[in-house]
Amino acid sequence: MRFGLLIVILTLAAFNLNAQERCGTHVPTTGEFENWISMKIAERQARVEQPLAPLYQIPVVVHVFHKGEPVGTGVNLSEERIKAQIDSLTADFRRMNADAENTPMVFEPVAADVEIEFILAKQDPAGNPTNGIVRLRGSRDSYRANSHRPLLRSESYWPAEHYLNIFVTDLQVFLGYASFPLTSLEGITNGSDDFTFDGVLIDYEYFGVNPAAPSFESYGRTLTHEVGHYLGLRHIWGDGGCSVDDFVDDTPLADSDNGDYSSPCTFPNPDDNTVCVMDEPEMFQNYMDYTDDVCMNLFTEGQKTRMRTVMDNAPNRTSLISSPGLSEPTRFADDLAAVNILSPAIAECETTITPTLRLVNYGTTEVTSFDVELFIDSNPIETQNISTTLDPLASDTVSFSSQIISANSTVSFEVSNVNGGSDGNPSNNSISRIITSTSSTTLPFIQDIESAPEFLGSIGSSYPWEVTTAPKEAPSNNALVFKAHDNTVWFGEETILKTPVFDLTNITSGEIQFSFAHANRPDAFYDGFMIKASVDCGETFPDILFSNFGPDLATANETDAYFTPANQLEWMDTLVSITDYRGIDGVQFAFVGINGSGNNIYLDNIQVVETNLFENDVKPLSLAVPLVTCSGTSEVSFSARNNGSETVTSFEIKYFVNGDTLIASFNGLNLSSKEENSFSFLANGLNVGENEVGIKITTVNGVPDESLDENIVKTTLNRDNIEDEYPLTIDFEAPDNWQLAASGQNNLWERIEVSLNGALRANGFDATELGEKSWFISPRLNTGGLDSAGLYFRASYASRDGFDDQLQVLLSTDCGQNYYQTHLLDADSDSLAVTASTEKWVPTDDSDWKEYRIDLSQTFFFDEDIRIAFVFTPGGGNDLYIDDISIRGNEPPTYADFVRTYPNPAVSQFNVGLNLPQKESVVIRLQDISGKIIFEERIDNALNQVLEYKSPSQEGLYFLTVTGKGFSNSQKLFISR
Repeated sequence: MRFGLLIVILTLAAFNLNAQERCGTHVPTTGEFENWISMKIAERQARVEQPLAPLYQIPVVVHVFHKGEPVGTGVNLSEERIKAQIDSLTADFRRMNADAENTPMVFEPVAADVEIEFILAKQDPAGNPTNGIVRLRGSRDSYRANSHRPLLRSESYWPAEHYLNIFVTDLQVFLGYASFPLTSLEGITNGSDDFTFDGVLIDYEYFGVNPAAPSFESYGRTLTHEVGHYLGLRHIWGDGGCSVDDFVDDTPLADSDNGDYSSPCTFPNPDDNTVCVMDEPEMFQNYMDYTDDVCMNLFTEGQKTRMRTVMDNAPNRTSLISSPGLSEPTRFADDLAAVNILSPAIAECETTITPTLRLVNYGTTEVTSFDVELFIDSNPIETQNISTTLDPLASDTVSFSSQIISANSTVSFEVSNVNGGSDGNPSNNSISRIITSTSSTTLPFIQDIESAPEFLGSIGSSYPWEVTTAPKEAPSNNALVFKAHDNTVWFGEETILKTPVFDLTNITSGEIQFSFAHANRPDAFYDGFMIKASVDCGETFPDILFSNFGPDLATANETDAYFTPANQLEWMDTLVSITDYRGIDGVQFAFVGINGSGNNIYLDNIQVVETNLFENDVKPLSLAVPLVTCSGTSEVSFSARNNGSETVTSFEIKYFVNGDTLIASFNGLNLSSKEENSFSFLANGLNVGENEVGIKITTVNGVPDESLDENIVKTTLNRDNIEDEYPLTIDFEAPDNWQLAASGQNNLWERIEVSLNGALRANGFDATELGEKSWFISPRLNTGGLDSAGLYFRASYASRDGFDDQLQVLLSTDCGQNYYQTHLLDADSDSLAVTASTEKWVPTDDSDWKEYRIDLSQTFFFDEDIRIAFVFTPGGGNDLYIDDISIRGNEPPTYADFVRTYPNPAVSQFNVGLNLPQKESVVIRLQDISGKIIFEERIDNALNQVLEYKSPSQEGLYFLTVTGKGFSNSQKLFISR
């Protein structure tokens, strides 16, 4: 669950680059992906009976982002060239490429037919027939693979679980880029890019055959290379050297790429002076090298296994082989569809417009004639009688005479008389649009969604954004919702809500404020939300102000159920600067919901307002310190926001530790207005006990900070060197050495007595600061010689309908400086509850408690410096009780005896169970009937545990004695053979 204030950067920078690098794909840097795929390959190879490998087909959609050129010119590549590139891609993967004969003899035994074919999609996500090619005038003349992927995705994208999206454009920096496949292991991803973009990017000059490509003659192998990445292949040199592998056994190790190696492609490469293994030349002919296209000609059997394993197991790849895009949709002989209104836009800056409609022939026969009628506010205005020749899947535009329109007018088009008769599919003959404004307006613009929004485009039951009840501060709160939950319909541009067009010529600074809420579904990856900006009255939206996808968008715990926020804790309050647009008339903002068939996205409290900012003003927002640490030196991080109107390139702070003041400078920055970032410094000389730590912003951009308000933040940092070790128990009947702490002002944990029994209570029922974490933290722990352990405790809680509290158990292995991101326990109200209650909860008997056991095996990678913390986050629910915390090697004894020996008689081994009231050292001695000592062992820090011993070799009667500080217990033990 996330909450609070999120600040987003607005970047309008552009770069001019003279040379392009070959590939911009980022493969996972950790071993998680390789561990997963090696496991899947091993499972594949372990099958006794291998069925014949099927021939996989992958549906492809090619998005051509052109600059307005005619088809076949410049970036707007011809259909013939696109089809030829897809055919050559299949030929490379099927080893049907004409230059396969150039594969050196030494590599021929491993050269593979991957048995994957690529088919231009036959139907689009809405079920309409398609040629698999989408053409559009991009919002930019060129794009960058590293920063413009969200923009490309928002302008044209088909669901990645059913289509391989290939984007062809004027691509800067790199010739190509591909997203790596996801794994099927819960919690393992390859980076946030996976949730933003899933597909392939290719520069138009290297798409298909182009002898005039700048760097080398293109034969379409840039796409072959990137699709290899898309299906899980790494570069053959492993992006390292001889010691770095591509995890494919039959590709020789390589010290580096063979970039720029071209015809005559002599083998071995005479320019390669380093060979990793004697007499094993590098396989520069592999599609995953950087050689020129003319030298590439093979994938290997090992690469085939890897790619087909991905196709069989990766969740965003295996669904491709059953995609509806592979099948022909139902078609009619005559089917002319009104597809897109090119003019007017939803928000127009001009009152005089030229109505223009785009049509597509979805029929199986050519269209030679048709009529299109224009309506304004249901009144017939003009009819166009068109004679033409429109082939199947071809498109055309029809323009009407200029019209004067006003705000709230409805412009409609209707197709009829196709080929002199009725259209075979009348369901797509009509299309309409409401014009929300015809002139620019000034700030402020405020929409709380409590009354019907008037300026945000089309909202209603037939559109993806709707007004609905979504609890926030009040249960009856209204908000907008984009219904992405299990939504398999692709809405495209219909997910966009647009503000009015603004005149910002007279503002000095401004911002967009809004709130949003979203919960992920465990099996969905691509829900997204963006805010984009236009400076041409909504004609294009080239700038992204806000962009969050997948887990980065989530504000609440993931759920498969239909998501509705429960309260204000499941909302994120957010702001975005628009100061860079000051002085411009014709500015418009678009809120874009992106459907990944996951879960709903809510939007509320939209405000576009002017702000009166100082020029140079940095505000410290918070200090992040460990609540308890062992060290005398600790890293302190702080977040700071540029509250000024000017970009911050440097600032200086004074920071103090227990009154000692030092200075730190932060230079080389590029912090835009309202952008937030994190910074850090070291706090030295910490005393045992509480330490006061704080900062003050002093100068910004070399001049004094212009705002002195709220310019200081401070907190306390507790240094605690108290130690303890496993096993241990905390029953709250006697003083303990665990500490109470809070991330805010109020700690809800308190030691109390309930039902004549000591316990720990978190007062969630009366909590006022929702979302403020309360901590109960152990002292510094070590494993105490145990080789395994579990954390045991009891909890009692009653849920309240509509509210969600949270209990986490966290692990630190550096004495509290940091806590693992993977929690030992993460429980919400539903999983904690033993019952439900609208009253303040108090347990009264044993049935009101739940028992918990958490495996601590991961802590045994570390002998000491372990801390465990119970963290309660209130959501307005109820009180939570914790009791009988213990860390031990075995299940807690269920008997009252201090010592128990079992089984008795014993055969090959026996156990000694200890159940002591407090930790102490004990001596365990085994003697035979003559008094001879068989063994004697000292156990330090004995408490509640079971010890295992091998039985003596001789059967008979023995005496086992356990002696402690204030007791001695002797028992008879019979050994039987």
